[in-house]
Amino acid sequence: MKTFNLQGTSLGVVCLCALLLIGGCKKELANDSTKLKKPDLLLSNDVGIRKTKVLRQSPGLKIEVKGETIERISPTLKSIDKITSILTEEQGQKNQGGVMTNASATFTATLNGTYYNCYAELNYPGPYDWYLINWNTGVYTYIGSSTDYINFTVQKPSMYGNYRVWGEGPYGAGFTGYQYMGDSYSGVSIVSGVMSFTDTTAMVTIEVRLASAMEDHLANFADPLNYMSDDDYNNYAESVGFDEFLPMREFEAHFGHYSLRQKIESEEIAWLNSSSDPWLVSTNPDDLYTIEDEYDRVFRNQYSQIKIAGNLYEPVSATKTIETAMSCSQSSGVCTDKDFNVDWYDLPDGRRIHYKVLMSPSEADNSENANNVLRAFFKGKIKCYQKKGSLFSKRRTQMAVRIQGTAYRWAQYLGNCNVVHHNFDENKPLRRSYHRDREKRYRTNNIHVKTCESYATLTVGSTTFSQPLN
Repeated sequence: MKTFNLQGTSLGVVCLCALLLIGGCKKELANDSTKLKKPDLLLSNDVGIRKTKVLRQSPGLKIEVKGETIERISPTLKSIDKITSILTEEQGQKNQGGVMTNASATFTATLNGTYYNCYAELNYPGPYDWYLINWNTGVYTYIGSSTDYINFTVQKPSMYGNYRVWGEGPYGAGFTGYQYMGDSYSGVSIVSGVMSFTDTTAMVTIEVRLASAMEDHLANFADPLNYMSDDDYNNYAESVGFDEFLPMREFEAHFGHYSLRQKIESEEIAWLNSSSDPWLVSTNPDDLYTIEDEYDRVFRNQYSQIKIAGNLYEPVSATKTIETAMSCSQSSGVCTDKDFNVDWYDLPDGRRIHYKVLMSPSEADNSENANNVLRAFFKGKIKCYQKKGSLFSKRRTQMAVRIQGTAYRWAQYLGNCNVVHHNFDENKPLRRSYHRDREKRYRTNNIHVKTCESYATLTVGSTTFSQPLN
């Protein structure tokens, strides 16, 4: 175990207005939003390859009600079982026509710049609590409460979805039909259980979009709550069912895709529940896979497969043995794929950080690495855990990762690293999260990153330390 000079201070910051209590709702919803209760939000877990779609609350959509609103009728969504049953039935029947309780149920959504102007109406007399449901993913959001109709705006969702409105009140309940919102996904489909991209450009475009959605989703929820202590923030995030990985889940659910990311996530949960100190018993599952890129894990299936331009890519071996050093010849530039500096450290306040600083191929595939040349992929990653009862669990706290180094271009595959290609300095803002990571990729075979010139700076709260590759 390595030893570091660690100093910690409190995480006090200036109090900010917590307007975005459910991911950015406007003033009209602020009062009603405070009435949301935990049972309304923590409805299910995603488990298994053949899981059915389930309802869960999204605090990520920004909604503003236009016109008069009333007191929320019920603090929770009462029709969970009924909605789930209809959703599951339609999923099985591949029914895209929509189920409406009566012919006059109405839902329109018209794009106006970055917002959709929406209108929903049910035939039965109100009042109603209104909910917006992404019918592809089973994610729902409370809109507001009004009479038998409601006008509202929705900021354009980052993740594409097929949406319906559900209204329920003391005299009845019902669905509207469908409206698509958000930009559709192009250049990607599922072929025989494998996510297939038309070309690399299509993959990178969706990757950038998903990465932006992830950052925005976390920022919209976490940044206004910076005034809270870690304990208060974690308790609040759990009480409202905040899921920082929701954009990834929505993308996966849209295609019915069981990803490598989901597989590793489920294995980590089981690993944490396996022992009072699992680090002393076995290796964190996150460290055991050759695919290190977070978004690559989303795109690949549970067997680490992906298709690009009709070509199937899969690692020679999906899993690996953790190494403590890298076999690399600075004179020839030939390197083998091994992890560096995978370790954990107990902070004075009882939290445990698990970190790794590594260099590996950006695409660890049999066809692309036949020449045994390292495609430069430099990554720093840190996760935080804390004991909850007798077992460890993931812990949200302020974290950031910064990676720096120099990349060289090779004159030929076995030539010297003699031309500086790029001095990189990749940073990420300090933000409260389960984990933070930063990476630098070069999608070419003739880039080499020297271990002696590359390092990651890892920050947890006010504690900062650097880890080189060598």
